[in-house]
Amino acid sequence: MTTRQTDQRLRVWALLGAHPGDNDQVLALAGALGMAFEAKTLEYNRWRHLGPRCLGSSLLSLKEFSRDLVLSEEPPDITISVGHRSVPVVRALRKRSGGRTRSIHIGFPRVSPDHFDLVVSTPQYPMPDHPNILRIPIALTHFASAPAGAPDELLEALPRPRSLLVVGGPALYWELDERKLREAISFLLSEAADAGGSVMVATSPRTPESLTEAMNAEIGRSATPAILARPGEAPHYAELLAAADTIRVTADSVSMVSDAIWTGKPVGLVGIKNSLIGKVVSFASDHLRSGKHLYPHDLRLFWRALRDIGISTHPAIARISSGNVSRMIVDRARMILKDAEGREFLAKRVHRQSDRAQRARVFPKFGHSDEVAAGRKSRKAVEALEKF
Repeated sequence: MTTRQTDQRLRVWALLGAHPGDNDQVLALAGALGMAFEAKTLEYNRWRHLGPRCLGSSLLSLKEFSRDLVLSEEPPDITISVGHRSVPVVRALRKRSGGRTRSIHIGFPRVSPDHFDLVVSTPQYPMPDHPNILRIPIALTHFASAPAGAPDELLEALPRPRSLLVVGGPALYWELDERKLREAISFLLSEAADAGGSVMVATSPRTPESLTEAMNAEIGRSATPAILARPGEAPHYAELLAAADTIRVTADSVSMVSDAIWTGKPVGLVGIKNSLIGKVVSFASDHLRSGKHLYPHDLRLFWRALRDIGISTHPAIARISSGNVSRMIVDRARMILKDAEGREFLAKRVHRQSDRAQRARVFPKFGHSDEVAAGRKSRKAVEALEKF
């Protein structure tokens, strides 16, 4: 599916996939650049399991209709992508364009950053330093920075202060700690009962249904004003973030923690625990491969970065300027846009002058000397483009 914003000189594709948190980061960056863009939602087949290293510059991992979508147009001037699934697609587009397409990737591509013009990375990815990597402490997010809509009537009726608990779900090597989660809900309900206020709980698509029902039952047994919001149902996630006075987030999701921090409100973490496979892999990483981190991402690195900006289990406002993070990303990305604009200008100039030279060869009696001169200029422009 393609969502076209509007036409403009540079064509920008925002490549979306299956994960809302990933898509959120792509849309956030595309929107922050202040340019029109086309959002292209791609779906992948089982060949995606080969990984970007094996797939190389290929559309093999795309489902047929997504492949047709990509091939139905000329490659764009700029791609904004996220996650490892999109990497072979971006590399194929760059190859098809003859190297004209510029690429900005968010996250860990699992191939060398040399394949991209910019890789925007958060701390959990174990990537060595590289000139094309821009490291940021939290993810750029769309929901938290989106313009506020009309207040939800249900949320407006909840007394302040409103405490929000955002619950994720199992992740690679990690799972929710149900004991800590029950303790967090019990504490929030008790605190609101004693001091006034209300409690809001938001679950995610990864939250186990059994856990959602258990939390809903806990809320139902309390006399404290409280609600539980499921994904896709009102009140929606962005509305809950806007309505909250303090936010607690389970520590499994970089994007949800980043959403909370971007609001500028006090944020705290609810701890999670290693899954069985996580315990095995963590032991091997810590004791048998000293100095190595969990692959392909190590949440412990993200938590360490959060501690550095004052975020831990007790809610606090992050010691970081979200505006500075945004400007840092946008400034680097705009350098790539300017480069693409320069290449586009030179390419169009070469094309026009080559056309005039061709006409001079076909119709020599019409301005022959002028067209030959244009041909000389076109050769110089080609040389300039090759040096650019």
